[in-house]
Order: sequence, then C-alpha cells, then structure tokens
Amino acid sequence: MTTIHAYDACPPESEEPAQLQTTTRHTVTPEQRFTSAIACLGAAYALSWAEFALTLAIGLPGDASSHPLAASIASRVLVGLLYVCVASRLQWARWLAAALGFASVALVAPTLALQWHVFPAAAFVSGAGLVCKFAASLYLLSPMPARLATR
Repeated sequence: MTTIHAYDACPPESEEPAQLQTTTRHTVTPEQRFTSAIACLGAAYALSWAEFALTLAIGLPGDASSHPLAASIASRVLVGLLYVCVASRLQWARWLAAALGFASVALVAPTLALQWHVFPAAAFVSGAGLVCKFAASLYLLSPMPARLATR
C-alpha cells in the first residue's frame, strides 16, 4: 500500500477544528483594565503610607532632626496627586505613573532580601506595594478608555 492510498480509508474532515474555534474567550474591556489599574495604584499608595508608618515605628536612623521627614511626606503627597491625574485619564500621567512603577520595581526589589533580615513586616509591606505598582504599570500600558466628557 502506498502513502497516497493509506489516507483513503480516513473519514473526510472531522468537526474537531470547528469545536476548537467555538471556544469562548473572556475579553477584558478597557474600562475594566482602567478600574484594575486605579485599584492597584490605590493599594500601592495606601501601602506606601503603611511603610512610612513602619519606618516611624522603628525609629529614624541617627539624629531625628537630620532625617528628611518632610521630603518623605511631600513625595507621597506628590505621588498621590499623580495618581489623581491618572484617575482623570490624563495620558502624560498614565505614562509617567507606569514609568515610575517600573523604575520603583527595578530599584527596590533587589533590596527586599536585606530588608527582610532587618524588619520582615516592612519587607512584606514593601513587597506588596511593589506587586501593586507592577500590576498597575502593566495595566497602564494597555489601551485605556477615552476621557469622559466634561459636560
């Protein structure tokens, strides 16, 4: 029997490919991605304040008067204002927040192991905040819905 005749006994095209094509795919809308990004940014912002509170709980290193306490508070307030701009669907804020999120993950993640040895609770809070920032940055890179009409 030759190869050409070996396939003569096979039934014609089965419906298996048709069954594979009828599977339903769960699609996520841009509005759901945007809502998830805002939720992740909100969680990261809350965790940054929790991290700040843990820093104050263990005490400031060295002389308390030389510690940049005002700068720590001001940076969190400015990041909060950036997140408000992201929630207002401003494109520049979206890209800036995504870039800062990726930079934060790249710079802080390598220090988590050392932080775990010093203060595990703070390392856990920092790690959770990094996960939220990373997830938010990924969501912010995807296409977002247009800005709502002001009228």
